[in-house]
Amino acid sequence: MSILPVILDTDPGVDDALAMMLALSSPELEVLGVSVVSGNVPLATGTENALKVLGLMGRTDIGVYVGADRPLVRDPVYAKEVHGNTGLGQARLADPGVAVAGDGVAFLVETLTDRPGEVMLIAVGPLTNLALAEQQSPGVLQKARQVVVMGGAIREPGNSTPAAEFNFYADPDAARCVIQSGAQVMLVPLDVTHQVILGREMLEKEVASQNTDRSRFLMDAVQDMLRFAEQTGGREGIYLHDPLAVGVAVAPELFEVETMRLDVETQGELTAGQVVADLREIREEIRQGRKVHCTIRVDCERFLGLFLGRVLGRGSLS
Repeated sequence: MSILPVILDTDPGVDDALAMMLALSSPELEVLGVSVVSGNVPLATGTENALKVLGLMGRTDIGVYVGADRPLVRDPVYAKEVHGNTGLGQARLADPGVAVAGDGVAFLVETLTDRPGEVMLIAVGPLTNLALAEQQSPGVLQKARQVVVMGGAIREPGNSTPAAEFNFYADPDAARCVIQSGAQVMLVPLDVTHQVILGREMLEKEVASQNTDRSRFLMDAVQDMLRFAEQTGGREGIYLHDPLAVGVAVAPELFEVETMRLDVETQGELTAGQVVADLREIREEIRQGRKVHCTIRVDCERFLGLFLGRVLGRGSLS
């Protein structure tokens, strides 16, 4: 089995932590490092959370790199109402006592430059670090084997505004920069992440019953998200947004992909962060926007089995 080198760019965040756990539990992947960006929580909190999740997983050998503490242009926005004040819900993890490894943007530039065509970049937060890397070293994102981005909404409504998903809303200028970079982008939008719900019943049956460090962390971490989902949408479960981006790297056969031309709105008073896909029935060559691969469907049952099996340490994809 060939092993795929990956970088995780993240803003932990409960589902970011779950994405990290999935990546670190997947033998198909070699996690070269974790770069952190302001997003779900302020940068310092997210950095601390990344270090703690690596400690939980026994992987403090992997470096955590500190990236951007604010968006390119806009003021920072956070999602503490979803992820809790610490970003990890009600979970409490020990400080592993490990220092950060360096600068996040420099790490992206250096790694992609040193290993052109080899490294998959999995970005599950606002795209500020990636945009800064592209600005500092034009063309560097094209050196990634693929840039998997959890973000945006195409035919699905947004979750931060009627038009925009959180990561793209938090830094629409960065999202547009990455989409327009010419990199091999694979978008994982709300259109596909809203197809996978980890329900309360499944959590109680499959997770709480395990009574391990990992299962206890997962149950404690998701409680605030469960409460938010019930209060705002009457939903008895959470979406696995960020783990699905890791799923694209681990098990691409579970996903159906469509190629579209699209762009990102940066200025709209009501539409900042909106993905604008040219879905008109006209000749492809005259459609507007950059060509981007977009996941549109996923085998929900198999992905949930993969996710729970790996994260809980029970085995691999079946």
